[in-house]
Amino acid sequence: MSREGWRGLSALVRLASARPAFTVLLSAVFALAALAYTFRHLGFVTSGRDLLPQDRPYVQRDEEISDDFPRLDQLVVAVESDDVGRSKAYAHRLAEELRREPGTFRHVTYRIDPKRFRGRELLYLAPPDLADIRDEIDDHQAFLTSFAARPTLDRLLDGIRTEIVTAFVRSAFDLGLDGEDKKVDLGAARDVLEQISTRLDRSAPFRSPWGSLFSLEPRDQDAGYFLSDDKRLLFVLVEATREKASFTNYRDAIEPLRATMARVGAEFPDVKAGLTGAPVLGNDEMEAAFRDSKRATALAFGLTLGVLVVAFRRVGMPLLVLGTLAVSICWSLGIVTLVVGHLSIFSIMFISIVVGLGTDYGVYLLFRNDEERRLGRSPREALEVAARRAGPGMLSGALTAAGTFYVLMLTDFPGIRELGFIAGTSIILAWLSMMTLLPALVLLTRRGRVERRETGPQAVRLVARITRHPRLVVGLAAGAAVLSLVALRGVRFDYNLLHLQARGTESVDWEERILRSAGRSSFVALSTAGSLDELRQRVAAFEALDSVSEVESVLSLIPADQEAKAKILAEIAPIVEPVTVRPRGRVDLPRLRAAVRALRQRLDLAADEAPSGDDRDEVVALRDQTAALARKLDQVAAAAAPALAPLQDQVRADFARTLGHLKRNLHPAPIRLADVPGELRRKFVGQSGRFLLQIQPKVDIWDRDGAERFVRELRTVDADVAGTPVITFEAIRYMERAYKQGTLYAFLLVGLLSAVIVRRTRESVLATISLVLGTLCTVGLMFVFGLPFNLGNVFGFPLILGAGAEFGLNVVLRYGEARQRGGPRLPRSTFFAVLVNGLTTVVGFGSLMIAAHRGIFGLGLLLTLGMIATLGASLIVLPVLLRWTEPRTMAEVLVIEPPPPKRAAA
Repeated sequence: MSREGWRGLSALVRLASARPAFTVLLSAVFALAALAYTFRHLGFVTSGRDLLPQDRPYVQRDEEISDDFPRLDQLVVAVESDDVGRSKAYAHRLAEELRREPGTFRHVTYRIDPKRFRGRELLYLAPPDLADIRDEIDDHQAFLTSFAARPTLDRLLDGIRTEIVTAFVRSAFDLGLDGEDKKVDLGAARDVLEQISTRLDRSAPFRSPWGSLFSLEPRDQDAGYFLSDDKRLLFVLVEATREKASFTNYRDAIEPLRATMARVGAEFPDVKAGLTGAPVLGNDEMEAAFRDSKRATALAFGLTLGVLVVAFRRVGMPLLVLGTLAVSICWSLGIVTLVVGHLSIFSIMFISIVVGLGTDYGVYLLFRNDEERRLGRSPREALEVAARRAGPGMLSGALTAAGTFYVLMLTDFPGIRELGFIAGTSIILAWLSMMTLLPALVLLTRRGRVERRETGPQAVRLVARITRHPRLVVGLAAGAAVLSLVALRGVRFDYNLLHLQARGTESVDWEERILRSAGRSSFVALSTAGSLDELRQRVAAFEALDSVSEVESVLSLIPADQEAKAKILAEIAPIVEPVTVRPRGRVDLPRLRAAVRALRQRLDLAADEAPSGDDRDEVVALRDQTAALARKLDQVAAAAAPALAPLQDQVRADFARTLGHLKRNLHPAPIRLADVPGELRRKFVGQSGRFLLQIQPKVDIWDRDGAERFVRELRTVDADVAGTPVITFEAIRYMERAYKQGTLYAFLLVGLLSAVIVRRTRESVLATISLVLGTLCTVGLMFVFGLPFNLGNVFGFPLILGAGAEFGLNVVLRYGEARQRGGPRLPRSTFFAVLVNGLTTVVGFGSLMIAAHRGIFGLGLLLTLGMIATLGASLIVLPVLLRWTEPRTMAEVLVIEPPPPKRAAA
């Protein structure tokens, strides 16, 4: 840039200083207006979909599905207990409490009542299973009829004996139900004998024998509950009112829900419960980021003030710098609200970034102002000269730092483009405030007065010493670069977004627990179908994929092949319908003894005929059990009948219930869409009439390879499949491309600006080498601190390039000024200005490390390490390189500018 351009910086300071009170007043008015506008209009974006290009098909499809199915985002309460009954009781109690607030919690579901489908349960069995039941009933027809005519214990044992006879007549150990591969099932006989024997001694719980005889399972007490496969987890689905005006869409529901869970949990100390689900994870992440942002900003201001107080050895000037920065941040918030309208998880930390960088420009100006005042210049002229001479470095630093953010706007990820605009604009406004408001404040407060103690720029002893050993310094720097390149292979990339959230976050912990225990996730892929036939085809196609564990749709309650199943049930009807269970009778002890003896004799023959092996051992054991029961019946004599009467009644009643259940299902009415419970119909049937499919992954979608495989396979069935796994996968892809593009663009921009501003090839190349060295050492420090690359910190590298370039450019520009005017190549004022700015940047970025959000903590650590590395390279290695490669013909002279004549009205 030309000298006229640098004089323009002096003119800017002159204009702002002409009427300092007016400048301060105007700045404050703009700041207050910007704050008022921000409070009224600034929003927050929590959906990852809103940060992606809106013209992408999967984004548009996801938005269409969200509009068509407004009840997709459910809050998930996971209830964990070793006792399913306690989990049910907790869920029932929680639902009672939540239903008292219908304005906040519209629907609470944890069970589909099986009674809704009474008489049609068998339609949910597969046709082969129904065919097996038909064949078993056909084989047991004689037993069914005889036992129904006289439902007694002796007739039950006679039936068991007949089944065993049938098995041996067929010359194989099968139950005679299909004549093929099934072995004899002696479990029913063993269980009946054991119950008879036990009841002769004492009362005992009843166990139904009919499930093993007819393959009709006893009624499941857990039927209809939303349980994991191991029944350790019970899920309560809560549909909450969405408040778009709140900080996060479901914040007004999540907080009272957690409070209600805490109250109910006090009544169930043995039950654990946690809240998760996509809305909760998004809420918790944004809440943590916002909380961390406020804490980090306050800490950054405090630490920066401490560094500046130590540097300036007084409090007044640092307060002016931070006050100026605060005003610039207000301006930035106003422009962000006007242009962007919202903050996101990417951009919410921009204030801490600006605090880390924004004070730099004021520090450069004030250090140079002190130097000029020591030469005897008046306050106003000292500021103008400081702007003209330190201004190029300030402007170049602002341009490189802002430019490395602005180049992010060239990427194709809207979330990163917004971050680029917000942070870049904030840095430019911080520079502008330091060039206008700060000089006005200095003049108004009469700060910056110093005694005339020096006659010229002073050298830095440390720099003078290290420049005497260039080979040692360069050798150590080269060694550090080589080691960092080697360490690069050991720095992994962690793609798991759950690892970015705060440790101990309830929603994250329970999401991971559900993944481990139930193999399910709150994040499911979404597809739709226009008809039930298309829905069945898509469900079958998705379920055939290796990466899919389950597909949920309205078909979960509308079984397929209902006509075929009805035909099979119709074939059972002639056998079962005529059967009538007679009233209960007394225990006929003689017949029972005779039945036990006959069974023992049959088992004696079976044991003799059976070949050696496990089957024969089972028969022998059952024979011995039967013989023992026969002896016990002989011993107890008349007392046996009263003891066995309750058991006989229970067997009869259970048989009647089982038979009645079968009869009720013989002529089922078809299950249609209208029969689906309202809570599921609202979820799986859209306002347009389309049907929703929720596709559960079998693979770990938080792993990059698992997510890529899941999405790739889904797109073979539906090219426009949507849902959180797809959005997250595409967002990761965009972020990957964005950080690579941003880092490349930032490096090119820094190189171009260095060449334009410095205008000397040697100095520009050396400044670039210093920057590359600092960046490489940053990677080496990542390896030392065990910090992986992740999607929360990769965007730190463009910022490291921009801020690191600022250090080097100020060193190089002052070096060029010293060549022209004489004196030390790196005067004390510039050295300490760069050092203090580096330290303020370090503490500003380091304040992010107090964040509980691991993504923000990682970004803060990376930026801190990057600033330390680039600052060291700029203040230690770069001066050595400049001096070592300096042409030998140059002479060191000290040129002292005479103090300007004093003005009457300075």
